[in-house]
Amino acid sequence: TIMLRTALRRSACFRAPVLGTLPARTVSHTSKRSQESEAHIVAAPAVVKKDGILGKIQKKLGLSGDSQTKLRFSSYILYESVVDRLDYIAFFKTFNLPNTFNSWFLVTELHVWMILVRAMAEGAEKGENGRFLRNCLVEAMWGDVKMRAKKLDPSNPTGTRKHIEMFSQQFQAALINYDEGLMGDDMVLAGALWRRFFEKECPNYEMLELLVKYVREHIKMLDSLSFQNFIQKPQIVWKDFMLQK
Repeated sequence: TIMLRTALRRSACFRAPVLGTLPARTVSHTSKRSQESEAHIVAAPAVVKKDGILGKIQKKLGLSGDSQTKLRFSSYILYESVVDRLDYIAFFKTFNLPNTFNSWFLVTELHVWMILVRAMAEGAEKGENGRFLRNCLVEAMWGDVKMRAKKLDPSNPTGTRKHIEMFSQQFQAALINYDEGLMGDDMVLAGALWRRFFEKECPNYEMLELLVKYVREHIKMLDSLSFQNFIQKPQIVWKDFMLQK
């Protein structure tokens, strides 16, 4: 795919992605969800120029050459396992989410976070592989978000940029929120999902209970994957959440 070919030409994933934008009509600034339906696209992130000093540091950390290339390749495979294999429409219907860009991002964000949790397990004993993989995965996500958003509203770059910046702040807060939820019991995790995924507007507790179970089972599934099945040859299969009932 275009994303993978672009990924293999990239030098490093340590730099923050260049933030794009989101049309003002696609993001709600209040707790009220928008009911507007929108199109979605897939595109590659921007190219980052390699830094000589950074390259030396990466070499010492074991992230240069084939190792770095494989990790970058894996990060795009992992990201595409989310955006290409998830049934977003089914998610929207099951959890009463409007078919908007904001809803797409919430679903994507949740699954990317679950992969990030697993990625960080590849850190201490394997140099900085886990952190490098995490950064590449996040960069792939923002590159995709930027291109999708630009296509949704190409005539309003300023407004779109502001909304992407807002998404970036929300994403950082969501990672902390979900991490705390994961470390707690189901009630704590439910609270985290209610605040972020449902944006404090969950119509009934059955939906919340279903999503808690879905997250727990997938975190367990990802944790059980070997290094080979997670990084060398990613084999992530997202279960049909309807089977979680």
